[in-house]
Amino acid sequence: MRLIPSLSKRKKVTRRKPISRLKRRRIAVGVVVIAFGGGLVGAVWSAVQTGWLETQMEIAENRVMEATAGAGLAVREVLVRGRQITARDDLIAALDIHSGMPILAIEMEEARQRVESLGWVKSVTIARRLPDTIYVQIEERKALALWQHKGRITLIDREGAVIQRRKLEGFAALPLVVGEDAPANAASLLDLLRTYPAVSGQVEAAVRVSGRRWNLRLRNGIDIRLPAEDVATALDRLAEYQREHALFERDVIAVDLRVPDRLIVRVTGKAAERARATGENT
Repeated sequence: MRLIPSLSKRKKVTRRKPISRLKRRRIAVGVVVIAFGGGLVGAVWSAVQTGWLETQMEIAENRVMEATAGAGLAVREVLVRGRQITARDDLIAALDIHSGMPILAIEMEEARQRVESLGWVKSVTIARRLPDTIYVQIEERKALALWQHKGRITLIDREGAVIQRRKLEGFAALPLVVGEDAPANAASLLDLLRTYPAVSGQVEAAVRVSGRRWNLRLRNGIDIRLPAEDVATALDRLAEYQREHALFERDVIAVDLRVPDRLIVRVTGKAAERARATGENT
């Protein structure tokens, strides 16, 4: 029998080495840095929360802008191109730029948005021309019609944008459109009507019906009911009938053009009685 001797494991006793002076110094420095960093973060946070930091930055920025103005980068002139109807005082107030102002301190995008909010201004470009000039190029809206909605009348352009709601006396000659979605659809109708002067010259108002079609109210009170589609063909028939039969001078209440190839005329009661008495075909 072979004997296998038992091996007894000896436990090793480890002793902690003393921390060197250099290592202790490094640990101490790290603690100080962490404490200082924490204090710095806290101070910055406090400055942000109280607004102190923002105030100091604004003061510094203002000093820089004043320095640039003192070096010649200050507004001396504002050049405006394209203004025809926009009120001068309204434009000056919207620009909010005055002589001697540091030209680099002007918030160009904010100024552009303020000017573009003016009713007559369709678009605007504002640029610096260093060292001392602000250039403003304006594209104004073109008045198309007066829009009546919920008892109020406003001036609109071809895109249906409202130009102004007051001082409309000078635009009384423009056509009147009525209805909630009339502004967005008025340009195409009015452009078409201009090709039929015998009709357009008699129109007092164009009334939008159910968001689909138009009725024309003539100055003598006659209602012209246009179809939703193929309006040009309907106006061709109306203009021809007016030319041949002087339709608008008759005792007519309404003319219905909504049925293709037909023109339905509704006359006053007296006119109908006269037609029956004489055997006239109305």
